[in-house]
Amino acid sequence: MLGFKQLLIAVIALPLCALVIVMLSGTPISERHHLHHDTYSVSLVVSRTFVLVMVFMGVVGGLVGWLCHLGVFSADPLVPLAFFLSFQLTLLLMLAAVMRYQVMAYDDELLVRPPFGRTKTIPYGRIDRMEWIPSFLGPHLHDLRITTTRGVTARIWCLLDIEQILLRIDRFDTMSG
Repeated sequence: MLGFKQLLIAVIALPLCALVIVMLSGTPISERHHLHHDTYSVSLVVSRTFVLVMVFMGVVGGLVGWLCHLGVFSADPLVPLAFFLSFQLTLLLMLAAVMRYQVMAYDDELLVRPPFGRTKTIPYGRIDRMEWIPSFLGPHLHDLRITTTRGVTARIWCLLDIEQILLRIDRFDTMSG
């Protein structure tokens, strides 16, 4: 079982590890144009926001745990530290998912690398349907779902420049109303 010092160190060290991961990720821009394809990934601002929230929660969790350890609050110091650590671990998993998500638009196909699972290949000639669907980020935002004739579906998040991707696909005949 972890003690007070180990949990306190974890609550403080986890955001620092996430900060190093984001700094070393090597994705300073969210849209890169190459000779034969364009690559779209989630903006670095989003990743940095996750790290900022993790740092804030680490400071608050460390402070609350330390105050409980000193006896200012009557709670066991392991309880708030475990809560804040689990919150940070959840954010770290979300950060990993966001950093992995990527869309690569080639001349004749689209590659969508989802947060979990294998990369999906969407040939433009096999697109059967494209439709706007509600985003998980809010009721006024929309993602794009692409379905092929073979039943492969891919979701393009609203965090990306969907308009540029649509121009590259150039299959507006498959858009549903």
